[in-house]
Amino acid sequence: MVAKLNYSFGSISQLGKEKEFNTDSIIDFAIQDGHVFLLCDGHDGNEGHGALAAKLTAESIKKYFFNRTYKNLLAALTNAVTSANFSVHEQSLKDAKYNNIGATLAILIYKNNKVYYAYAGDSRIYLYKNQALKALTLDHVADRYNPAGSDVNVLVGRNRDIKFGVCKSPLEITVGDKILLCTDGLSDVVIKEDIAEVLQDDDTSPDHKAMLLAKKADENDGADNTSVYVVEFDNNIPVPKAKKNISKLLKTGVLAILVAGILGFGGFKAYEFFTNRDNSKIEKEALVMQEAEKPIVKESVVKDSVTVLAKAKIEKELAVKKSETVKKKTPSHTNTNQNSLFEHKIKFGENLYRLSLRYGISQQQLININGNKAKNLIAGSIIKIPVKAVHIVAKGESYSFISDKYNVKIDVICRANKLDKNQALSEGKKIAIPKK
Repeated sequence: MVAKLNYSFGSISQLGKEKEFNTDSIIDFAIQDGHVFLLCDGHDGNEGHGALAAKLTAESIKKYFFNRTYKNLLAALTNAVTSANFSVHEQSLKDAKYNNIGATLAILIYKNNKVYYAYAGDSRIYLYKNQALKALTLDHVADRYNPAGSDVNVLVGRNRDIKFGVCKSPLEITVGDKILLCTDGLSDVVIKEDIAEVLQDDDTSPDHKAMLLAKKADENDGADNTSVYVVEFDNNIPVPKAKKNISKLLKTGVLAILVAGILGFGGFKAYEFFTNRDNSKIEKEALVMQEAEKPIVKESVVKDSVTVLAKAKIEKELAVKKSETVKKKTPSHTNTNQNSLFEHKIKFGENLYRLSLRYGISQQQLININGNKAKNLIAGSIIKIPVKAVHIVAKGESYSFISDKYNVKIDVICRANKLDKNQALSEGKKIAIPKK
């Protein structure tokens, strides 16, 4: 029986320089004895909404495989794409604003050392094997000789019926193989030789390779959104079996400990019996002596003791009140520096335009503080946002309390931190207070 291969993967979805929104969607999830990887490039309809088409495609396929096993995985894959096409097309008919939405698709399923794949549009799947890069997909475009400048003619959801590509049979995977899924944001601007150069390096992780490929797309124009999955296959690490003599030693050791414990417990009980018998006499004699030696306390001494105790209690209460007064006067959990900076972690699809609206600042301010990092936002990176204050929520604080404290509207605070004002604030949460 062939040993099951180990796999690892990395991904990235990067906003294009000429794009206001990232309409790509990437998702991966585990299935029984395997894993599914897919990415979509959303195409706008009459009034936009390309991102919705990509998201619906990804979620529909995930739902098709969730908590399910199929005997014929190739047939299931075909049916899953057909079902996703129906879901997106039905959405396009619900309202005129959704008319003509659609999405490209590249999907890979790994199970038992085999991969199954399907595709639609110009999103691609590559196999890197034996130092060579090979495309497993064909672009669904009007002119395949000029795919970068040609219209895509097959999209999930664009029409009621779809003629997409699917593998004829599963592909056998061996040790050292690598698979790349990507949108046209990468394949249109980075040549195959440069892609192969990144994939061939065995000293970089899949996550690192994905980041390097996105960086190359950015350096070669990067006008379009770029989404990438890199999946690598290697030998599974065997778990050494315990030797038989170790098992015997463990059994012998456990038995010895039990015998020693029983003997020790018996000896302790015997010692306790004889010791307690002698101690009972001594305790009775000691009680008699204590009764005889009890001191006689004078009434005046008692009165003085009571007075001292009362005085100490009053002084303690005054100290507590003083401490509470100081706490109220002293501001806590707040950085109110006029130059306060809030650290924001970039999420997929975010850009300068969105951040400027969210925090009520100009895009130029973000560039001035963060430099080129703000111009080329990468998911997972940290940028600094100028704010009025950075507030750490204390126990029992409400939105109205924080709003009054900084003279900033509740809606503004909620928008900056993506909070729901109908839900209670959690103690210790760090929130940004916008300047306006």
